[in-house]
This record gives sequence, C-alpha cells and structure tokens, in this order.
Amino acid sequence: MSPTADKNFVIKRVFENLNKLGSSGTIIGNPETNFRALWTINVFKYGDGDLRFDLTCLHEKANDWSITVVFDVLIGGKPFKTNHLFTFNQYNNSTFLPYLRRHEFSNYLISSTVTIEFQVKISEITVIDGRKLQESNSRYFDNDVAKESSDVVLLVGDQKFYVSKLLLTFHSTYFKSLFFGNFSESKKLEIELKDTDPEVFQQFLELIYGISAVDDTMIMEILKLADFFNAQMLMKRCEEFLLDRSHQPLKLKFQAALKYKMEKLKVKCYSEMEKSTDFRDFSPRNAQHYSQEDWKELFDKVVDIYRSS
Repeated sequence: MSPTADKNFVIKRVFENLNKLGSSGTIIGNPETNFRALWTINVFKYGDGDLRFDLTCLHEKANDWSITVVFDVLIGGKPFKTNHLFTFNQYNNSTFLPYLRRHEFSNYLISSTVTIEFQVKISEITVIDGRKLQESNSRYFDNDVAKESSDVVLLVGDQKFYVSKLLLTFHSTYFKSLFFGNFSESKKLEIELKDTDPEVFQQFLELIYGISAVDDTMIMEILKLADFFNAQMLMKRCEEFLLDRSHQPLKLKFQAALKYKMEKLKVKCYSEMEKSTDFRDFSPRNAQHYSQEDWKELFDKVVDIYRSS
C-alpha cells in the first residue's frame, strides 16, 4: 500500500485544573509540527466561566502565507464543530470558535479537566506570491543540471523529478527493485509514483542527495516515506535527529519509535516519562497500532513510575 498524499492530521490535548484558571486566563497546549507549520490548541476562560477552544497555526514562512483547512472539533470525545472551513494566514492565525457556555459543560464531560481534539484536513497551502507550497520549494530536480545527470524521471503528482537510478538504488531497496527488478517500469524512462505527496518527496530527495538536513519540518512524513521506500540510512538519520535535536512532543516520538521499530528512541522516551506525564496522550487512535508486547511494556513502565514515587 502506498503512503497517502492526503494532508490530514489530528491534534489532541488534555487540559487540567480548569477550575484554577482565572478570569480571562489562557492555557496554551504543547505545540506540534505538521506540514511545515506549528499548531497549538488554546483554552480561553471568560469572566462568567464560559470557555473557548481555538486552534492556532504559525507557518515557518514569516510573511505572506496561508493554509486553508476543513476541520472537526471534538470535546470530551463528542462533536462540537464539524466540517468547519478556515484559512490561516499571517494576519489571522487562530480559529476563534464559538464559546461553550458553562451549563453545557456536562454534555462534553467537562469538570476540572477537558479533552480537545481537532481533526484537520488541509486543502491548500500557499506561500510568498500565492503559488502552491510545493511549487515554491527549492527545485533541484528539474533544472538543466538535474536533467543532464538524470537517467530516469519520476512523476509525483504534477511534478517531474529528474534523478539518478544509482543513487536511489544505493539508499532504497524499493527503488532497486523498481529500476532493476522484473517490473515493466524498469524499462521506462519516466515512472509515475502514485499516492505520494510531491512536497514530501521533494524533501525526501533533498535528504538522500545531501542537499538539506533532517529537521522537525516534516519529520513524521519523511519517516513514513522512508519506511515505505525502505531507505534504512535515512531512517537511521531520522532516529538520530529525534533522539538528540527534535522538539517534537514526547508522545509523537514514542509512537514513531514503536511504529518504526526504533529501539534507541523507545528507550529514551521511556527514560523521559515521569509521574506528571499524561499517559492518555500515548494511547493511539487505534489500539491495534501497538502490539501486545508494546502495551505490556508501557503498562509496566507506568506501574514502575507510580510505585517508585
């Protein structure tokens, strides 16, 4: 199964001690990076006790950017706002949703704690002069130099990437089979890669070619693509980055460690867990995403933490 090209993600946060939040007080949730933007969920408390929950987006481009999304909001696991269309930009980076009145709190399981979840689908990203993001990226793979040194063209979405078979084969067993295996594509000068996001593939190639370094911008998307293409050296570089330099939330590092069998990262994640850790964040949307061994190991860790405290 090919990696999806859809720009979808879920951000979920648990906010505690709402009863201690003062009038006109705000709680800002831990940020996370998705598609080159920093996303946070915020809680604002009005003087009468009503609450407002907003999603905030800050793009890596300081000026002239916009991200159009459609999202659903769940409060306490129940739908609060569905199919909401919104465009973030440098002038308007927060959703400002309708507030929730105090007498409605019980409908959404709100006491001193509330769970907020945004299910986001990105429909368009634009930067600088209005061009789509993938068109504004540095283009190392369709210029004259790339064309002269290329022996195959990869078509991803509406973009063409002029690349070297030998280099990709060295890094990826997927491409080794594609280019030199018993497939009809091995005879073609232009090969289409379906269901792959050209923006993510662009950065994947930049990392393979040594043009750019691993960063938090699209680390989870790159991991997914590297795993699909079986690019083991890139997987190792991603793990090293997550171990020492990444600012991704602990829960995302932990989930990535389990999903991609990154043992060193898993060990470090366990070492950073403590009694104040919200272990509810570590539960995947689908329980089957963790093996029985993973669940047992996580359970044992939680028990050890509380026994030693």
